[in-house]
Amino acid sequence: MEFYVYLNGARRGPFTEERVQTFLSAGLLVPTDLAAEQATGEWRPLSTFRRFAIAPPVTPAPAAVRVEPPPMPSAPVGSGTEPDTRAALASDETLCYQTSLHWFIFVRFALAGVALFVFVAVPFAIAMQALIGTERGWFVLPLPAFLLLPPAIAFASSEIVITDRRVLIKTGVVRRQTVEMFLSKVESVTVEQGFFGRLLDFGTVRIRGTGGFEEGFDSIAKPLLFRNWIQRLQSGERLAAGDVTTRAS
Repeated sequence: MEFYVYLNGARRGPFTEERVQTFLSAGLLVPTDLAAEQATGEWRPLSTFRRFAIAPPVTPAPAAVRVEPPPMPSAPVGSGTEPDTRAALASDETLCYQTSLHWFIFVRFALAGVALFVFVAVPFAIAMQALIGTERGWFVLPLPAFLLLPPAIAFASSEIVITDRRVLIKTGVVRRQTVEMFLSKVESVTVEQGFFGRLLDFGTVRIRGTGGFEEGFDSIAKPLLFRNWIQRLQSGERLAAGDVTTRAS
């Protein structure tokens, strides 16, 4: 039998009985949430359906048995580890996906640093030694490396997180961009990728929310996966045991 439920403020479904039971066990639904057996049927609390009145008991593992965790994957497991995020999450909020700015943001600064080193720093040092007879000019050679400091700070301070309730994005240093929006308020997510973006898997993510709000974020790593996670959660899908929270680089 299939059911329709109200989830994240909107009617969702149809879902199988097993799927609804999974939502109840995971806490995504509570017994007081409304449900109906047909799209045009009577809406009443889930607790009034006999099959959902009592959640199936969970049998704990024997205390004497120690289960060794599997080797840690390259990305932390969201269901068994502390979230690798600085964002303030509610006690009942689950981190579903996390990414960052792409390393490509370093490329243009690195190219500028190389050009400054070759065409400015080295000629300056040679001229100082030839004209004044001092080697102090060679101390300017490491200075172009400081051009990598702004992108390094931006990369380290970026926060791009999707939870089972919200989307939180913080990027930039001088021009700080911040968005914190409930999933139910997100109308659409578009991804723009050029040639290098498709090749290296990064791009611009544009989030459009209710009320005409729209904001774009450049150089986001794995933008298609970011969009897919939002659509997945908006469709009513819930993290199952073993789902992986991804930290892109």
